[in-house]
Amino acid sequence: MNETMGQIIRRLRKERNLTQEELAEQLNITYQAVSRWENGTGMPDISQIVPLATVFGVSTDVLFNVAGTNAAEEAEKIVREACAMEQYGKLETYLASYDHMREGLKTYPNNLILLVNCAGRGLSLCLPENDYLYAADRAAEIAAETERQAKLIISYAKNSSDIMRAHQILVFLYASQGKYELAREQAYRFPVRSDFTLFSHLARIDEKQGDLASVIAHLGEDNAYLLQALEDNLARLGNAYYANGQYEQTAALCETWFTVMEAMFGERFPSFHDFDSGDLYLLQAQAYLALEESDKAMDSVEKSVLFYLDKIAPTSKMRIAALYQNPPLLPHGMTEITVSTAVMKEKLMMKLNSPALDALHHSERFNVLYNRVNSL
Repeated sequence: MNETMGQIIRRLRKERNLTQEELAEQLNITYQAVSRWENGTGMPDISQIVPLATVFGVSTDVLFNVAGTNAAEEAEKIVREACAMEQYGKLETYLASYDHMREGLKTYPNNLILLVNCAGRGLSLCLPENDYLYAADRAAEIAAETERQAKLIISYAKNSSDIMRAHQILVFLYASQGKYELAREQAYRFPVRSDFTLFSHLARIDEKQGDLASVIAHLGEDNAYLLQALEDNLARLGNAYYANGQYEQTAALCETWFTVMEAMFGERFPSFHDFDSGDLYLLQAQAYLALEESDKAMDSVEKSVLFYLDKIAPTSKMRIAALYQNPPLLPHGMTEITVSTAVMKEKLMMKLNSPALDALHHSERFNVLYNRVNSL
């Protein structure tokens, strides 16, 4: 259904939590004028169109309802353009990607494709724990916009996956801001069961249809997500053990996971989130250092770093999927990631320069490893 300009003004005003009085004040007009626009008994003067669009953060085409006939296709194009801007390890490219989607939302306000992608990228940019992705100078601004976008997704989305993703964004955001009760309120909206997933349910349908190839593909994808989620939980559990002074449990937890991964892949495999979060090798090294077992700590550091030096550096590219024959557990579940050698060197040097490893700096093994990384 085509909206009138008055209906568009009312919708945009309410979405931005503005009263008629507040909108009128920003435009230096009376609230009665705003009321007439929204009731369809009056229209904004031509001189008020640009200021009105500016207040709402949209293009003037949106007010005239001529922003395009296929918003979904245009939104998908904007997201593709934004993703193409991103270069692993370079914050400025992720900010450019985020800003590109924000600009897209000015033309297609509340488009769910743009909102979901923009809110997801915004969350990664405003959380301090996200290392190179943390945009400290803009974090407060991005966090406020991300919260607004997540609430809009919850209000407008009909896809349960988008709604749950928005609730998850709010959990992460509120917890990071110390708003714990708000975070818990969002957390209680999630199912307890781990099999409430898209791929698990698609596989069940495929089973009934007799489409075994799709069953294998969907369950492989689901297992990959489950493994990544399990590793993330184990990293958080290990960090909790470590913070609680339970160093032996920390080291044992990490070793158990490495044993599981080795059994699946035939040899040691890097963490799913090795460079971004949940570096279990580094956590294990910290635990061994706390236990005054520096040789074991150095073993952990070497096992993490040497994987990249021996398997990735010679090829100049990191393509995890190409390094291994996927095991039966993950028939189609490995994601291919490409990282330049320069970025890999930067991330490995950050790992080796971590204050957590200061106690190893006197070690000859550490210095040999450090020099090898530095020579990439």
